[in-house]
Parts: sequence; structure tokens; C-alpha cells
Amino acid sequence: MRTKIKIGGETRGGAGSLLVDNNEPTLLENVARYFRSKYQPVRALSDGEFLSLFDIPSVNGLLNNGYNLRSTSAFVEHFGTRVESNWLQPPAHLADLGFNTDHCDEAELLARADQVLNYDLEWSGVPPELSCSGEIDWQENILDNREWLSRLNRHSWWPLLGHAYQRTGDERYAMAFARQMSAWVANLDHIDSSEETVWSCKQVALRLRVSWIPAFGMFYHSPYFNTSRKLEMLRAIFDQARFLKRQKTNDNLVFNGGLVCAGMAFPELRESKSWRKAAIDRCWASLRTSHRQSAETENVDLQHSSNLLAFSDRELATAC
Repeated sequence: MRTKIKIGGETRGGAGSLLVDNNEPTLLENVARYFRSKYQPVRALSDGEFLSLFDIPSVNGLLNNGYNLRSTSAFVEHFGTRVESNWLQPPAHLADLGFNTDHCDEAELLARADQVLNYDLEWSGVPPELSCSGEIDWQENILDNREWLSRLNRHSWWPLLGHAYQRTGDERYAMAFARQMSAWVANLDHIDSSEETVWSCKQVALRLRVSWIPAFGMFYHSPYFNTSRKLEMLRAIFDQARFLKRQKTNDNLVFNGGLVCAGMAFPELRESKSWRKAAIDRCWASLRTSHRQSAETENVDLQHSSNLLAFSDRELATAC
């Protein structure tokens, strides 16, 4: 069905006039979609709009005919192959837990993962507050200690659960991760965007590098990490990477390294090239500045920042 368009008081519908196919998106609709995808939180987009942010040929072809579940299936299949090879691994030293996965045997690793299942989540050993339904209260600071609350919102125990899951196939570890991830994302709507225990540059960067991006691959094939949760987690990763891109943090490897990791892990994202470029430019500037300071003052901040991020010059060079 075609519709005549009224322009400047005249109705145009004759030969050579502007006709709009009601079954196809109009120019204004396409422009609206573009601005929604660029400026709104990604979790506010429809599935079709979200998938269109990726450049994946097998998905693009299906989206060209309109979004349907086959588009999502192709998307999930694509990343199922991607996580099988060369996916970003978590740092061996999980500082928030005071635990090193390279310095333990399997029995020790599984014992520590079981402690996590019992909500022993970080090195203080103080468990978080739980709701009546057994979910973590992500903003209840029971110790009145902001660093404790910051560690709670970094989820650094997810890689430990991931290692345990990959070694045993025990779905308890995947279920704990999946439920926590979904509960935390749902909680974002109730958190002030200026809340530093969630939205500081350090928090976002470490969350992406240490826990979120590695965990996406480590749990990918668990039935508890279903399609809905995969898209939910990817949307949250995208929003957090965009947050880092907007910040002018030119002097810290940790802050910018989180954005580098997101850009390297998801090259299919149409925005990822700009993420990598912005972050790598900032990282090199930080490296040059820190090397000069180190030569003059024997400053060890550069080494500390690099170790904390577990990110190397070689990885930066590869991403350029």
C-alpha cells in the first residue's frame, strides 16, 4: 500500500510524486533509529536495532529482510564460534579476591569457587546483604566502606567461577554468574549515573577487563546463559564501553585499557574501531608520559597500572 504525502499544503501523488511504502521504514524512521542507537542507552533499543550495530554478514543479510528470530540465532551462532578461539582471558591474579589462579591446583580453585557460591566474594570475607529472594543488594554498604562496595560492583569473582565451570561443567557456577549478572543489570535503572561505586572510570574499566568480557566467553555455552542473557550482557558491555569513550581520561592506562579490551574483543561492532583508536591514542600518550616520569623520578606507577590491567605494549601494538 502506498500513501500520498502532503507537502507545503499540496497533496502529491501523481506521476513523479513522492510516494512512501507503508511496509518499508521511511527516511525519518531510519534517521530516528540512527539517533536512538547512537545516543540512547543500548539496553533501551529493540533487538533488531541492537543487532544492526554489529557488522556480521550472516546477520546483516537476515536483517535486510526485517528483524526476526533467525537474525538472533545467526548472531548467537556467530559468537559461539568466536568465543572458542583466542577469547580475552581474565588476569591470573584476581586482586579483589586475593587469589591467583596460576598459583593453585584444581582442588584449591574449586574450593575457593565454592566459597563464592556461599557469597564469600572478596578478600575481606564479609558477605553482601541479600534480599528476601536471595539476590545480592548491590548498593547496600553494610561495612560503610566505599572500597568494599566498589569491589562488590566489580564482580571479580566471575572469572573464578568461569574457571571452575570450564573444568567441571558444574552448572551451579554458571547459574550463580547468570543470576548475578541479570540482577545487577536490572539494578542499573535505580542507580544514579554519578554513583562512583558503579560508574567511575576505574570501576567500568576493571569490570570490563577483569570480569565482564572474559566471563562472556567462559560461560557462553551454559544453558543458564541463554540468548536473552547473552544480549542483556552485550548491551551492558556496549553501554559501559560508550561511557569510557565519552570520558577524557588521557592519563591512566587502566581507564583506557578497558576501552581497548572492548574494542579488541568485539571488532564486529561498528563503533569498535573508534573505541580502539581513542583508547590506544590515550594509552600511548600515557606510556610516553609515564616513561619520562620514570626516567626522572624512578616512578613505579606505570608498572603498577600495567600489572593491574594485565595489558601489555605488545597487545596495544597488535590492536593498532
